[in-house]
This record gives sequence, C-alpha cells and structure tokens, in this order.
Amino acid sequence: MILRLPPLYAITDREASGIGPSSLAERLLRVGVRALQLREKAMGDRDLLEAADAIAASSRAASALFLVNDRADVARLAGAGVHLGEEDLPAAEVRRLLGPEAPIGVSTHDVEAAARAFADPAPDYVAFGPVYESATKGVRAARGLEALARVAARKTRPLVAIGGITADRLPAVWDAGADAAAMIGGLYAGGRVEENARAALDAARRRGRPRRLYLVGFMGSGKSTVGRRVAERLGIPFVDLDDEIERTSGRTIRAIFEESGEAAFRRLESEFLAAAESLPAAVVATGGGCFALEENRRRIAARGLAVFLDVPLDTVHARLKGKTDRPLFVSEEQLAGLFAARAPFYRMAPVAVRLVSTETVEQSADRVLVALDEFAKIPA
Repeated sequence: MILRLPPLYAITDREASGIGPSSLAERLLRVGVRALQLREKAMGDRDLLEAADAIAASSRAASALFLVNDRADVARLAGAGVHLGEEDLPAAEVRRLLGPEAPIGVSTHDVEAAARAFADPAPDYVAFGPVYESATKGVRAARGLEALARVAARKTRPLVAIGGITADRLPAVWDAGADAAAMIGGLYAGGRVEENARAALDAARRRGRPRRLYLVGFMGSGKSTVGRRVAERLGIPFVDLDDEIERTSGRTIRAIFEESGEAAFRRLESEFLAAAESLPAAVVATGGGCFALEENRRRIAARGLAVFLDVPLDTVHARLKGKTDRPLFVSEEQLAGLFAARAPFYRMAPVAVRLVSTETVEQSADRVLVALDEFAKIPA
C-alpha cells in the first residue's frame, strides 16, 4: 500500500525553535500537523529515546505519522518509522529490522539518486532537496524547483520536498510535484510556532476542492464567531443566515418572531439557505433551528457538508444569560428542553466538533479545520 502523506511535514529542531522536541510536537499536533520527524542529532541516546516515546504516544493519539531521523534502533524501540540519510543503513536492511508496516523515508540530493530511491522497493517515500538554500542545513547548494519537477516526473511513491521552504513557497513546491513539504526554519521563525504552522496548513487547505460548509448547532455555540474565522483561513466567503435575514428584511430576528411568528421565520430561513447556493464555496452559519427541519437537512446534504459545533448546555447558558436578542430563550428550563429536543438532529451532521469554552476563537477554528482534514481522508 502506498503511504499517504499529509501536505505538511514538520521536523523538530531545538536550535531553530528553542523548544524541546516533545513540547514542540504537542504544539504542532494541536494545530493540525499530522506528519512529524524527530531530528535531534546532538541529543544523547537516553534523552532521544525518551523524546521519541513521548512523541510516538502523542502522534498515535492524533493519528499522525511519526518518524525518527537516522536512528532505526530508537525508531524500533519507540514503535515509530525512520527517515534515513544517504550515509545511514540501507532502506532494505532497515525494513528487515522494523518490519513491513513501519514507514521508511530516504533522503536524496540529485535527480539520479532520487530515481534510484524510487526504484528501490524498501522506502515508502523519497525526500529531495535542498530545494532552496537552507538556514538549518547549509552544506549543499539549492537544487531548485526545476530539479524538483524532474524528480517528480519519475516518482513512483510520495515525494517530500525539503530545504528552505516557507509558507509563501509552499504553492510553488506543490506545483512542482511534491506531495509533501518538509519545514524546519520556516515553522519556527520568530518563535511563532502555531502561527507559522497554521499558515502552512491553511495554504494546503486552500488548494483543496472548494465546497460549502454549513455550521449547525444550538444558539450560542459559536457558529458566527468560529465560522467567520474558519472562512478567513480557508479564503472563502462567510455567510450568517440570521444576519442576512435581518439586513434584508430590516427587522431583527426577535421582531420577525413577534410580528410574523416562528413559521414565517423558518420559511425565510429556508429561502436564504437556498440563496447561499449561489456561492460555489462558503462557510454558512445557520440558525439554531435550521437543521431541525428535514427539508433543510436534505438541501445541505445535497449542496455541501454539515459541521456540528457541539458545546455543552452550561456553556450555552453562560453565553446567553442576560441577552435579549434570542426569541426562543425564555427561561433556563425552556432552554434545556429545546436543547434536548434539537440534539438528535445536530448529531445527524457528518462532522461533529466538540468545542471547549476556555479556548480562543483561533483554537476553536483549529478544531474545526482539523476535523475537516480528518473527514477528507475517509474514502467516498
């Protein structure tokens, strides 16, 4: 089976990041990185194994790919894969040591060496570089995008580009034929680990097939605030159905309920839901009762993907307490009853994301985007 590599491949480096590898891995995994390599050449064997064990456990919990640089012995003890340099053991011998399931990658630095690596059945992927001048490994001249494209034309397995890659260079690297881009210095520049990782991950997400995302869930679940940030990071429009209804009608949602009744509002909501289909890709924040109607669920399923923002009732109550703009929030008892009645409909959404009240909007957006990444891996 051909190894499926995520588009971003992070490599630890204490000198570049100033952060211990285990802590660094946790931070990268938390924002959505799903391929990690432990590369700490100056670390003693005991400390290296301790770090490998910790990162292996975190990677398994996140369903992430994890490899150790050079050290097949440490990889075997940690239950990880291994990335081999040109002077390390041959991939075929390491395969005998680690078994058929362990991921193995190899480094190459010229077109001919890459071709030989692709002809070898032992490795699961081939890395090529440096594509650009590397600040962390300046021993080789940059090979350039043209050489990368020549290697890509002959690949039989995934190709990883490495060397001097920053977020703004990612599209060119992928366009040249790389399946994944390994990043070191570009991830840790300025100490902005999460910010840099998010920029790289979002660059990959924006290259994906655009689609409509419909955020569903109870009132106060964060569909508007989180949805707006998700749309910004994906580079697609954001639509809040309640805001559009108020803007177009010139009335607040509460006024529509009071003057025309809930049934009239639900008809308007369905009409605006249909109007959002004019956008080829968008994040659409729906009202709390929208997904409870079967006709709306069918429309959303036919036109896009429903994402349930799941928050506990006590969080909802804390967010709504004291507000007067929610026509269906009358009392705590009424709120609890409505919450229970709608919960089964929300759970019909193909993607569910449990949000944590103590997180920032950015962290909640991470959760949504990672859930979408995971959903995209499911065979159709």
